[in-house]
Amino acid sequence: MFTILKEHEILTGLILFSLLFSIICQIISGVICHRMISSSDNMAETKNKQLRQCKEKYTGYYKLNGKMVNTGVFVDRFLQGVRFARIKLTWLNHISGQMMMFSILVSGLSICLALASGSTLFQIIPYYLISILGMYLYFSISGMVDLQEKKNILRINLTDYLENQLAPRLETEKENAMEEGIRKREKYAKELLKEMEAEEGTGEKTREENQGTIPEDALQPVMNQYQEELETLLEEFFA
Repeated sequence: MFTILKEHEILTGLILFSLLFSIICQIISGVICHRMISSSDNMAETKNKQLRQCKEKYTGYYKLNGKMVNTGVFVDRFLQGVRFARIKLTWLNHISGQMMMFSILVSGLSICLALASGSTLFQIIPYYLISILGMYLYFSISGMVDLQEKKNILRINLTDYLENQLAPRLETEKENAMEEGIRKREKYAKELLKEMEAEEGTGEKTREENQGTIPEDALQPVMNQYQEELETLLEEFFA
């Protein structure tokens, strides 16, 4: 009964290759998503290259646009761009389905050629068995992988981390940078005040000093220096 498979070796090879390649694509997609889900549980210290790129891009967008980042849209776009060997997972899933349909098509052509060459219905049963077994394996693995469900879990994990952990931390860093700039401004102002007192050679405070103010013309160099320092701090933050 299985001798017909040897009579059409090329077609049989195409069928088996298509089925195998289709199943491999499903498995690869599932493994990648599973690893990303496991890594997303500890995003702060993740070593996953794509998740680290996700964090870096989000940080860049947040620092550039402030609180105007739409996290849900960002995560969806990130998931659409997840790749394996420069092939998007969505494409890999489509390729898997197309290869499965191609194997069924080749099986149908093989059956037609076998019947045209005089083969009986009993002799062409192996092609039906291969097709049915291939479809069973494909849909079984597809159900176990459940790529869409894994993407939903990954989307929830990423959105939760970016909105509830990374964004508040970035906001805190920004506030700390501003506070640091204010502290340095006060420090420079006090230092300038001491220098002015030393140059004048008097221990008495002027009327402005008693009121806790500094003349505007004397404060201008401090303001310029403070502005440069603040810009430096903000550049380091937004780098």
